[in-house]
Amino acid sequence: MTQFLKKYAFALALSHICIISYLLLPQSNLWMAYDRVLVDSGQWWRLITANLVHLGGWHTVMNLASLWLISFIFQPLLKPSYWIGWVLFLYFVNILAMHLWTPHIIHYVGMSGALYGLIAACATAELRLGVKISGLLLIIVGIKIFLPQIIGVESEYDDFLGGAVVEESHIIGFIQGIILGLLWPKQLLNGPALQAILKAKPSNK
Repeated sequence: MTQFLKKYAFALALSHICIISYLLLPQSNLWMAYDRVLVDSGQWWRLITANLVHLGGWHTVMNLASLWLISFIFQPLLKPSYWIGWVLFLYFVNILAMHLWTPHIIHYVGMSGALYGLIAACATAELRLGVKISGLLLIIVGIKIFLPQIIGVESEYDDFLGGAVVEESHIIGFIQGIILGLLWPKQLLNGPALQAILKAKPSNK
């Protein structure tokens, strides 16, 4: 248990913050959500904290479940400090890019854009290490993000989550993740994480 807590301390910390922010809704939304006007007035912390507040319970659960799944699979790819750096970097640049390039977006909460970026970064990095299945994962995620935009399908999650899904954050995050995975020095990667999981054999007791 101690080893688990140490290994996933960052994911646990983020989870606690998200749960507390959910319990404090709507007040937490007022202080943490991305708001274009307030960011322009100097409240730059919202470029990070918007990732940690959500529309409601299901939105919180879905984002945290995704965070934990990605952490379980890909966290061994990097040393802990680099993993934390990746997550915080993607939190920041995802919302910063929306602030700079999508002026029609006035309000935003959630970490799904950054999570798509994290998946893309990990899959791209592993593809550079020769893990072909990570390339397949990258293609599947890309299809999931871009196909609805191409064929004009509305998100089926809006009513379920309690608000509109900001697809632009997913697209921006995915592209940012690919760039991060391509530019990150290969010598700073521990080795394939997804491949190690797929090859792991259950222990005989």
